[in-house]
Amino acid sequence: MPFEKELFVATQALRKASLLTKRIQSQVVASKDSTITKEDTSPATIGDYSAQAIIINAIKANFPDDRIVGEEESKGLNDSFVTKILDEINATNVQFTDKVGVTGSHFAQMEFTNSQYPLNTLDDVRKVIDLGDYEGGLGSRFWCLDPIDGTKGFLRGEQYAVCLALIVDGTVQLGCVGCPNLQLSQYGGQDSNPGQAQELGYIFRAVRGQGAYFAPTLADFEWAPVHSRTLSSTDPMVSLEGVEKGHSAHSEQSQVKERLGISRSLHLDSQVKYCLLALGLGDVYLRLPLKMSYQEKIWDHAAGNVLVHEAGGIHTDSFKNEPLDFSKGRTLLSKGVIASSGPAELHEKIVKAASDVMGSQ
Repeated sequence: MPFEKELFVATQALRKASLLTKRIQSQVVASKDSTITKEDTSPATIGDYSAQAIIINAIKANFPDDRIVGEEESKGLNDSFVTKILDEINATNVQFTDKVGVTGSHFAQMEFTNSQYPLNTLDDVRKVIDLGDYEGGLGSRFWCLDPIDGTKGFLRGEQYAVCLALIVDGTVQLGCVGCPNLQLSQYGGQDSNPGQAQELGYIFRAVRGQGAYFAPTLADFEWAPVHSRTLSSTDPMVSLEGVEKGHSAHSEQSQVKERLGISRSLHLDSQVKYCLLALGLGDVYLRLPLKMSYQEKIWDHAAGNVLVHEAGGIHTDSFKNEPLDFSKGRTLLSKGVIASSGPAELHEKIVKAASDVMGSQ
C-alpha cells in the first residue's frame, strides 16, 4: 500500500499529540503564563509548541531526509516557557507508552524518538521546533504541520485539531486530523464509542486514492470509512463556519447562504469542520477572505484537502473554482477556500454565489 509507513507514523504521532494537548488544555485555559502572543498577534500555547516538537521528532526518527513546514518557531521563547514545554513532552512520553500499543503491526518497532534530534534539553526543544522552517514548494516532498489548529478554540476549552499532511510535488498525498474534543452527538451524529469519544475524541485520516477513515483516538483496528452526503440541491445543506470573525468574512458568507437557500449552520474552530463534512454532518465550508490581500496558510487546509477529496467532496478556491495549489510555498495563492460535499454542479453554484457576493463588495 503506498505511503503505508507514512500513514502509520502520522497516526501514532497524532495520537501522541492529541493526548498531550487534551491533557494540558484545562491548565492552559487557567494559566495565562502558558500562552504567548506572537508577532502576528495570534496566540500560541505550550500545547502548540509541545505538539510541534513531538510530531517533528517522530517524523525525523523515521524519515530523516524529509522536510517539515510547521506553523511555530522558537524565536522569542524564554527559558521558563521552554521548560514548561519540555515538562509536557516528558509527561506525554510516559502516557503515550502506557496507553497506545501497536501489537500485531509489522511497524511495532517503529522509532518515535530521534537520537539525532533528542528532546532532553531546552536547546534540544528549540532546535526540533525550528525544524519546521521549510519553505515548501514544487518538486519536493515535505510534511505540513499545524500542531494546534484553532488555538482560540483551544483556549476556550472547545474544538481544536492537530493536523499533519504529507505533500509530494505540490499534491497532498496523506492527511491526518486529530480531534480530541469531538463528540459527534453534538453535531447530529452518533459516537461509535461514547465513553472513549467523550474522553479523547477521534482521529481522521486519508491517503489519496485509498479512501478516508476515522476511529476513536486510541483505537488501533476500528477504522470506519467516511463519506460526504449526496444532495441534489443546496437548500438542505448544512454550512460549516468558523467561530472567530477575524478569520473569514462572516457577513458575506451569510449573503452567500441566503442566495443558496442554506438556513442551517454549525460554528466551530479548526479543521474539525473538514472532518464533519467528510462524515456527512455538514455540507459546505465557506472561508471567504476578509481582505483580498490575505493568503491562506497551507497548514490550515492541507490535511483537510485530501480528507475531503477521499470522502467524495470538492475543495477549491472561492472565486475560480480551481483546485487548491500546495506547491507555492507556505501559503496558498488562492483567494479564500470553499469545500463542499458536491456534486460538481452544486459546488460550482456555491462558488458562483461566493464570487458574485465578494465581487459586489
